Amino acid sequence: MSSVDAASSAQPGSPAQPGSPISSAQPATAYSPGEADPPAIRFGVVGAGFIARWFLQAVRTVPRARVVAVTSARPESAAAFAAEHGIGASYATLEEMLAAGRPGGASPFDVVYIGSPNSLHASQTIAALEAGFHVLVEKPFALDAEQAEAMVAAAARHDRFLMEGWLTAFEPGTAALRRALPALLSDGPGPHRAVLVKEQYSSRMDRLRAGELPPAFNPALGGGSLMDLGVYPVSLAVHLFGAPSRITAVGRTLESGADSHGVVVLDYDRLGGACTGAVGPVDLQVVCLHSKTSPAGAGDHVNRIASDHRVLAFDDCQWPRTIRLTGPEGEEDLSVTDDGAPVLARELTEVCRLVAAGARESDLHPLAETVITAGVLGQARRLCS
Repeated sequence: MSSVDAASSAQPGSPAQPGSPISSAQPATAYSPGEADPPAIRFGVVGAGFIARWFLQAVRTVPRARVVAVTSARPESAAAFAAEHGIGASYATLEEMLAAGRPGGASPFDVVYIGSPNSLHASQTIAALEAGFHVLVEKPFALDAEQAEAMVAAAARHDRFLMEGWLTAFEPGTAALRRALPALLSDGPGPHRAVLVKEQYSSRMDRLRAGELPPAFNPALGGGSLMDLGVYPVSLAVHLFGAPSRITAVGRTLESGADSHGVVVLDYDRLGGACTGAVGPVDLQVVCLHSKTSPAGAGDHVNRIASDHRVLAFDDCQWPRTIRLTGPEGEEDLSVTDDGAPVLARELTEVCRLVAAGARESDLHPLAETVITAGVLGQARRLCS
């Protein structure tokens, strides 16, 4: 394994310290059908793949959200996507869509949703911000801290809303984890340990083995297990514990040059404040496992955060549902119920609320946290290469 000290980065002008707390806010409240319909928030969508389809599923359940335009690297895909989903306009390029989206244009909209390959997130986000639009960009936000800082700076320069589409921040199970941490870490300074896992068998693996090079396994497009799946355990670690003191990473590389699986180890010398309830120095090590070549469900029910006398165990670090805190007092069931809403519905509800309110970032998933995560992923990616 390779290891480096973590150079934690945050929003320009306000660097985060290792172990700094991120947020203790509660998830957004979903829209209730009995309420008066709020003003519509209009979206232009970049991308016509499966993640854009997830986004459209969520839009159908959030009454104030509308999609009015779409663009894709393949114009024919954008046109077919628009026809399939009843979107009023498709455009051959991002530049054409941004021009049409301005007030008085052919397809005015408020927010650009970016669901393109990972390597395009930074440039497309900055282009949309510079054109005057708010932006919701899919995870991973950027390939490294430098890109992330440039994106955040562009949002500040143009006074626009910007957020990474990391849906876990808005899950009720994540709020349950945050609430449980003070009791867990009250045992003392440690050593505490955590294992966070996101593993599955990629639907594109068979295409790769047949000689194709799908974007999910194209390193030039930021593909690979770390950026597509490792982002979930790493993001959750940063969300709960802040910036790590040291980062260690190792991965296995496929013939395409992208990684198939790997491990990222985050060491913390100090935690703080609202998310953890820890006071003073704390010894914590978080092991983040990721894989795109494991059977579905391989990582289920192995996520855990443990101190000397307590264990917080949960089923999935992307959307935790089954959650149990076990200690000297017995077992406490903190599980939450899946309400059946589309996976991006809570995230989209929060974005619409924040944009309508004139906010420039989310308290639940602030930009400082996003930049730290991008820095961890970027360092891990360099170590594995």
